[in-house]
Amino acid sequence: MKKIIAMILLVTLAISAAGCAPKQETASAPAESSSSTSEAAEAVGSDFPNKPIEVVVAYKAGGGTDRGARVLAAEAEKHLEQPLVIINKPGADGELGFTELSKAKPDGYTIGFINLPTFVSLTLNRETGYDVNGVEPILNYVYDPGVLVVRGDSEWSTVEEFIDFAKNNPEKVTISNNGTGASNHIGAAHLEYEAGIKVTHVPFGGSSDMLAALRGSHVDATVAKLSEVAQLHESGELRIIASFTEDRLGNFEEVPTLEEKGYKIYFGSARAIVAPAGTPKEIVQKLHDMLKTVIDTPEHMEAAANVDLSIEYMSPEELRDYITKTEEYLKDVSTKLDL
Repeated sequence: MKKIIAMILLVTLAISAAGCAPKQETASAPAESSSSTSEAAEAVGSDFPNKPIEVVVAYKAGGGTDRGARVLAAEAEKHLEQPLVIINKPGADGELGFTELSKAKPDGYTIGFINLPTFVSLTLNRETGYDVNGVEPILNYVYDPGVLVVRGDSEWSTVEEFIDFAKNNPEKVTISNNGTGASNHIGAAHLEYEAGIKVTHVPFGGSSDMLAALRGSHVDATVAKLSEVAQLHESGELRIIASFTEDRLGNFEEVPTLEEKGYKIYFGSARAIVAPAGTPKEIVQKLHDMLKTVIDTPEHMEAAANVDLSIEYMSPEELRDYITKTEEYLKDVSTKLDL
């Protein structure tokens, strides 16, 4: 976790030194009414939870966030008295699900996943039905590294070939993403800026659709998360030609990093579990302890590894700090990127 935050800080400091906008204070979370907080606090008794807990996923089934959520839910069922019920609420690049999550009753029975940087970037690019202070951090679950991907039969076998073609053919290369201003769009736009190329960004409503477009030859490439494409890379259907990481990926040592090629771009998706703002601290702590117990089991770690999920725990305090640093980074980098 510290390494991830350090990478964001390095990029932020570099951009700030070049004259980007200064960071701004983040407003404090809105206070919950005393009546609803009191009602929610009553749920902290020894019988909590006494009914299933809904977990809102702001994307379609089959995407990286959904896959991880279902791995966690399956293992939780073996260890917790009440099940975690996955509720998919896709739409508007994740905004619909994030909004429903932030406006849910703060009683501990509705929690959900946020994706960083998307959860923050959407609020900076447009008016949204939620704001970044509308949730209460519980813990971070996964950090999924970003990768640049083409089809297995693509004319480009290396990232050098890809960039050379894009330089000689401005806007001809099409790159799918998971929504305008969403995480994969940011990664692709940052590569576009650093490499001095011009591409055509093609937005979709989620990772499953953007990958379907690549697999169906409707676009030339995509920026995705490792867990979403690892098996397709291994099968040869897709080819990962570079990673947005500081070091080479453990299970994919053959894939070079963009840093090796001269582009210091570090990008990925933190998938964090949060509750609506106003959820009492006692409930948040109990949810944290329950989920952390499940995450730490050998059975869960094995199940996560089997689908290439990179578990990256952050405490509530660390997650809050990470959200703040993500917002600072995005405010700075947005002055340079065409999002």
